[in-house]
Amino acid sequence: MTVSKNELLTKDEFNLLRDLINKEFGIVLKGDKRLTFHTKVSHRLNILGLKSYRDYYDFIVSDSSREELLTLVSHITNNETYFFREKAQLEVFSVLLNEIKKEKLKKNRNTVRILSLACSSGEEAYTLNILVQESGLFMWDWDIKITGIDIDRNAIEKAKAAVYTKNSFRLNGNIDLVNKYFTAEGDRFNLKKIFARNVDFRHGNMLDANSFADLDDIDIVFCRNALIYINDDAIGHIARNLYNSLSDSGYLFIGSAESLIQRTDLFSPEYNNGVIVYRKSPQPPFVKGE
Repeated sequence: MTVSKNELLTKDEFNLLRDLINKEFGIVLKGDKRLTFHTKVSHRLNILGLKSYRDYYDFIVSDSSREELLTLVSHITNNETYFFREKAQLEVFSVLLNEIKKEKLKKNRNTVRILSLACSSGEEAYTLNILVQESGLFMWDWDIKITGIDIDRNAIEKAKAAVYTKNSFRLNGNIDLVNKYFTAEGDRFNLKKIFARNVDFRHGNMLDANSFADLDDIDIVFCRNALIYINDDAIGHIARNLYNSLSDSGYLFIGSAESLIQRTDLFSPEYNNGVIVYRKSPQPPFVKGE
């Protein structure tokens, strides 16, 4: 049995699956995305031996392990990323590292914690680690930890492997820079181990507070180009999780095309060299754990 025609995904079936994804992950599939959805997901019906997308929906909601639900969302999310993405934000990040060090020294602390959400295959998290190491600010006894979280287990495994293709460098025409951080093996580029240290990856859902359970006092969070696909109610939950994880003096970066203005009261925008960076709002309108 092979599912091969878009007509096999009816509008009602698509709506069921679309609404399920919206409910569980806050992801909004705008417009009639049936053809795209079918193209990305139809092989799952073949693998599971199911005859219709209604059968697929029933299979997902009856699966207490939620494994197929996670497999589904990994197929419909956009994992496009690359190293040194959005240069202006990264330049501000590098400047803020100086501010963070000054504050840490005042408090006699030697830890730096950075979180990369919707980290996909790890290019962003490793970019941040490279910038931290290249800054020369945190030598000797500094405890640096960068954590990447993504809903896609396959992407997380790729991130842990730290092996990339030239597509991960498409905005970086400086081959000397690539050679500095990677060793080439054919058409593969392996991140040098020195630039992979301090970085951990985990599977998690931004909507689920449990994904942040052991993450607190974070200095900088990057959550770029993910909120653009998320509904306002889900953004509220994500904002609360981020608020609870960030230190009181922490910084939040989102995508340059995204905004939290009028979507949450938990964060306020600040302008830094033409880049908007978010900080915790004073006196939040909720109690942690509410």
